[in-house]
Amino acid sequence: MKEALENTVDFFLNFLPNQDWFFLVYLFLFLFLSVILIIILSKKAGKKNLSKDNRKKEITINDLLKIASNPKSKNADLLGALILYKDNFKMENDEKKSIEFFEKLLNHKNRNKAIFDYFHGNILPDNLKYKDKLDEIERKALNK
Repeated sequence: MKEALENTVDFFLNFLPNQDWFFLVYLFLFLFLSVILIIILSKKAGKKNLSKDNRKKEITINDLLKIASNPKSKNADLLGALILYKDNFKMENDEKKSIEFFEKLLNHKNRNKAIFDYFHGNILPDNLKYKDKLDEIERKALNK
């Protein structure tokens, strides 16, 4: 048994070079191939993650209601939600949720003048059919 082990060890040692600089070459080649393999695998993994992130999420009125309902939403979040509403929604499509959104947004604790300016300058002119209701919501929010 001991002799078989020694023969096996000798067999593997015969493949190794006898000079020291060959060990450095082997080490360099192993390191180089390992780095190349890591780079290739990371690029493939990055492409998979990127393709998942590139899917465009459809924004719904419920998403905007969550922003307006969240007490931690900052005024930039609220203004962004208002801009998203103007770009993606019409009040005729979902009047009830739109009114709820405007009430929550304009009565939010972190509202500011910019939100009222945008509401009055951009939302009201686009929804003249609902002007009375929107004016009432704005008036209540301003008097709060």
